[in-house]
Amino acid sequence: MKKFMLACLLTATVSIATYAQQGAIHINGGIDGAFPLGDLGESYGVGFGATVKGLYGISDAGQVGLTLGYIGFGSKEDLGDGNSASFGVIPVLALYRHHFGSFYVEPQIGLSANRFKVKVSGVDFGGTASTTSLGYAAGIGYLIGNIDLSARYQGFSQNGSSSGFAGLRVAYNFTL
Repeated sequence: MKKFMLACLLTATVSIATYAQQGAIHINGGIDGAFPLGDLGESYGVGFGATVKGLYGISDAGQVGLTLGYIGFGSKEDLGDGNSASFGVIPVLALYRHHFGSFYVEPQIGLSANRFKVKVSGVDFGGTASTTSLGYAAGIGYLIGNIDLSARYQGFSQNGSSSGFAGLRVAYNFTL
C-alpha cells in the first residue's frame, strides 16, 4: 500500500493547468472546505484540508488525472474534559476534466481511506478505526488565470451505505 501511495503521489506531483493542452502536464494544489451531509453531518462539523491534483492533457478540452489529499472533520458535540472525536478522509481518485472555455466539469472515482479517532481526557483511547471504501465525486469549476475555484459533492460508499460532503476548493495551477 505504501508503494501504491508513493506512486500516486509522484503521479500527482507531475501534473495540472489552466486550460487543457494535449500532452501538457500540470499540478494543482489547493485548500478545501467541506460541509458534511446526511449522517456524517449529524455527528461532525465543517471540515478543512488540502488536496493536490495532477493532470495530463489528452485533447484541447480534456484532461485525465489523479486527486490526493486529506480532509478532516471534528465532532459537532462537546464531549467535555479533553474528550474528542474526529473523522478524516484521504481520497485517491482518478478524474477526467472537460473544459468549456474557463468553465469545467470533473467527475472522479477511486478509493477513499476513512479514519475515525476518539481521545478520552486528551489521551488516545485506542479508538481509531480505518476503512477503505469506494470514493467518488462530481464537481464543477472555473479558472481565473492560474487560480482554480471549484465546488463538488464527494461521497464514499461501503457495505450498502454511503456518506458524503459538499466541498469548496481554492487552488493554484502550475504548468510543468
